[in-house]
Amino acid sequence: ISFQWITLSFLLVSGALFAYLIHTARHTAATLNLSLGTPIETVSKIMGHTKISTTQIYAKILDQKRKEAVDKQNGIFD
Repeated sequence: ISFQWITLSFLLVSGALFAYLIHTARHTAATLNLSLGTPIETVSKIMGHTKISTTQIYAKILDQKRKEAVDKQNGIFD
């Protein structure tokens, strides 16, 4: 049994699945908007965040993904 299956089972039993799906959809929407070049201030307003620092969490995720992509290319032209 995987961790994901245990988590999903818990969410189903506890009735928290709907809240989890909403959270995941919002997270995905914010990340996609930022990755498509939408200004962080605009994404922050769309998400209803009162502080830009809340939205910056998604930007940090993108920064990490970009770093991982560059690291994969390391040495490719050697």
